Amino acid sequence: MSAWCEFKIERMYGARPESVSADDLLGVVLDLQLMGRWHGLQIYPDAKPAPDGHWQFPRLSIGWHKEGAGYVVQCFETVHSDSCLLATSAILSEPQICMELGGEGQELWPKELYAPYGSVVKALDHFLVTGLQNPLLDWIGLGDFPRRRVARRAISR
Repeated sequence: MSAWCEFKIERMYGARPESVSADDLLGVVLDLQLMGRWHGLQIYPDAKPAPDGHWQFPRLSIGWHKEGAGYVVQCFETVHSDSCLLATSAILSEPQICMELGGEGQELWPKELYAPYGSVVKALDHFLVTGLQNPLLDWIGLGDFPRRRVARRAISR
């Protein structure tokens, strides 16, 4: 696979950005299944930092969610675009899987927002070549799905 530009990845929570080939990136995504609850990736163009010193676009975030038994993939095509989540279906079930919101609380999300590795590969392949969401996959706007806030519960790390 050849990407439209060079990309960097940032392993979430304190790691320095690193260059990874598109082929190696698939293995890095698979390895997320072996990591702890707070691990994920930010994938963005290898370019000069944005005016805020950090965020470059397009940007794809990928995290493994053990309870949902799938990946949560979030895409920002431009600085002005709405964030969308990869889904296994355009029709969503009732919220039932607990999602930790980076220490800011917990919500129940529909199970369709937790994608299998094969769907993530399709989304990632398209993103690396075009910088866009794969239009053949289902994407749900961050504010466009049912969710429920839940009381904080103990989380094992």
